[in-house]
Amino acid sequence: MTYRLNQKKKSILVAIHVLAVASWIGGTLAMLLLAIYLQSGANGEQLLYTMASMEVIDENLLKYPALLSLITGIMLSVWTQWGLTKYYWVIIKLVLTILTILIGIFFLNKWTASLGILIEDMGFIALKNEEFQHTWTQIVTTSSFNILCLAFMTFITYLKPFGKVKKK
Repeated sequence: MTYRLNQKKKSILVAIHVLAVASWIGGTLAMLLLAIYLQSGANGEQLLYTMASMEVIDENLLKYPALLSLITGIMLSVWTQWGLTKYYWVIIKLVLTILTILIGIFFLNKWTASLGILIEDMGFIALKNEEFQHTWTQIVTTSSFNILCLAFMTFITYLKPFGKVKKK
């Protein structure tokens, strides 16, 4: 017999999961808005300050909430009637969660750091740099994709579409 959460424990775990997801979405939106704001910087100090803000948000409102969302989502799936592989919506959420976390680790982190280095080295003139503009476009595009994924996951959590996985 598999372990199942009682209602009180499930409610606590759902609350932790929702707070983690809300933090993750808020952090992703903040990173996107700050990245867009970079283009309207008035001087090198403002660009450096904006990048420093992005690093704080990345460290505190993206990494840990994303990981906590993944862990609590898996726990809720395994310890409730939904299961990890019984329903398409749960599988889709798991795949998209892992995908957005990996995008953050392997791409957004690196791109944000490289923008910071360009700004430190070049100052305000970095805004005119082709590499800066290319990396900036990648950050904005990828962050927008992550926001869409997070929004889609939120909707399918409540709608629970696509039905049950058929056993063969």
